[in-house]
Amino acid sequence: MTLRLSNLTVFVLNSPSSAVVAQRLESQGAVTVVGEASSFLNDANPARFALAVIPGDVASAMVEQVIDHASEWGIPVDDQRGQDVDQQFRGGQGIVTLVGGGPGHPDLITIAGARALAEADVILTDHLGPYSLAEEAARNGAEIIDVSKLPYGKQVAQERTNAMLVEKATMGKNVVRLKGGDSFIFGRGYEEWAELAAAGIPVRVIPGVTSATSAPAVAGFSLTHRGLNHDVTLVSGHVPPGNPKSTTNWEALAQMTGSLILIMAVKNAAAIAEVLMETKGGRAPSTPVAIVESASMSEQRVTTCDLGELAEVVEREGVKPPAIFVIGEAAGKRMELA
Repeated sequence: MTLRLSNLTVFVLNSPSSAVVAQRLESQGAVTVVGEASSFLNDANPARFALAVIPGDVASAMVEQVIDHASEWGIPVDDQRGQDVDQQFRGGQGIVTLVGGGPGHPDLITIAGARALAEADVILTDHLGPYSLAEEAARNGAEIIDVSKLPYGKQVAQERTNAMLVEKATMGKNVVRLKGGDSFIFGRGYEEWAELAAAGIPVRVIPGVTSATSAPAVAGFSLTHRGLNHDVTLVSGHVPPGNPKSTTNWEALAQMTGSLILIMAVKNAAAIAEVLMETKGGRAPSTPVAIVESASMSEQRVTTCDLGELAEVVEREGVKPPAIFVIGEAAGKRMELA
């Protein structure tokens, strides 16, 4: 599991498993210092630590003091107590962890998410998250099951995904469901939880960094600006305006003045732009638009235009999923990033 900790110094509180914890961190590039609570509390330069790790089997009575001391110095704490999900703890019962993988780049998954992948027996994944981490887990012995739902392409039915989650967990496996962004922002995480709960299988949730906000950020766009807008609205564009299946009030959205974020909207971008402009009191054709494709990845591409030319630009530039659309004045203020 590749978690980028290169050249960062990490304090690991001494415990029976601290050597294993330290070894894992060192394989990720960290420089580890294993010690008792007192050594951390009395360290002459605690600011040198980029992270403090509390192993799950730690027995020190001074753990809370370590955590408080780390907080005082602004040091993140990875508290692993209570996270042991091995077979003995589960009594043979499997468990499923719903992991949000972030916008795509493996560095942008959370520490907890990376750890869950490293410990998984089985990983059900799609291609919108950090798939390379799942491949690395496979090299370490995990079973990988591809349950991709590629836009306008390969589709694995959600019912089949649910059934496989139940099947693997019923076998006593430690199962991870990995997906891009956050599992509960148009990720069908609740549906998976409901199926597992009905089968009596315990479920953990590790939130992810949703692409709705992270994709614009890595591309140089802030969705809010003081004095410019007081609202951000996230909408799925997979169902076009006017479709009987749509539950979105596009006319009301057209009259809002803040940042409108569209996901899964490539196919219907033209129809959406049309209703946003044609609605009385709606968006002006000159409204700025930013399109971020494959955010955070090497193939990331950013395209900007006005709302009035969005349909033409999407066609001419060959915009493809995964893509995030930012519509509003905030899209006209792009930062230059290193």
